[in-house]
Amino acid sequence: MNRNEPNNQIPASEPLIGRRLVVLVENPGEVPRLAARRKLNSVIVAANEISLDAIAQAVVSSPRKAGVLVIPWLPRAEIFPFLLRGFHRVLPLAISAFPDHTKRLCEAIKAAESARLIGAVPDLALAAVTVFRADLSALCLPMHWFEQSGESGLTDMRALKIEEDGSVVKIGSRRWASHQIISSFDAHFRRTLRRLELTENDTLGGLIRRTRKERRLAREEFPGIDAKTIARIERNEIMRPQRETLRLIAQTLDLPVEQLIEKMATPAAESGTLHPPATQADGHSASA
Repeated sequence: MNRNEPNNQIPASEPLIGRRLVVLVENPGEVPRLAARRKLNSVIVAANEISLDAIAQAVVSSPRKAGVLVIPWLPRAEIFPFLLRGFHRVLPLAISAFPDHTKRLCEAIKAAESARLIGAVPDLALAAVTVFRADLSALCLPMHWFEQSGESGLTDMRALKIEEDGSVVKIGSRRWASHQIISSFDAHFRRTLRRLELTENDTLGGLIRRTRKERRLAREEFPGIDAKTIARIERNEIMRPQRETLRLIAQTLDLPVEQLIEKMATPAAESGTLHPPATQADGHSASA
């Protein structure tokens, strides 16, 4: 690459996402030019085996590593040493959230949503799975977490699927929201999600929890109401509290009881609609 070449000469088909360049390689003929133009934060997505072989051949003699390579399948083991010579990270997606839809995979990576999964690599011997998020960070999950949070007998990782554009993980008939899994293993994500729930949850439970936090009150400080009951109301597990309960809550929080009654008519917001801000970095969570 000519060092004097201006940065604004990147073709329109290779959009910059913040400082990240996301490129889908479908034609092996594109590889030499793209290999020469790789940047530190570039992401190259291989569309097929032929393109992947061309990428390996192009970077094997490169004097530097640059960017991330995403492979929407599990390639043969022999090619990894060649790929690792050219890229800082290689992400094989043995289980892809977008099978046969590499363009949608690229769009997910561009969006860089930390609550969205793009793929996974199960390890049957370790009874564990590595999941990759759209911000390209990774989490290693032990299989026993799924057993503890769901039904017993779900140890066959071969049945794992990622559906609904990366928002749901499915094993057999059991389903988990991606944000539920991520928040269990990523403390930063969990704190961010809680902050968003405080500000964006417009249900009765959300209003009570938000106001309680603003008043610096504990759940035990509601006279005549058990703390567990307050917790269930805040989580919208109790959708229609008794009138006397609402009166006591309104009195403690210094709110009009009519405001609480009005909020009872608001459907409980699904926490899956709350997503932490997209990140452009490779991620803060544990790397595979």
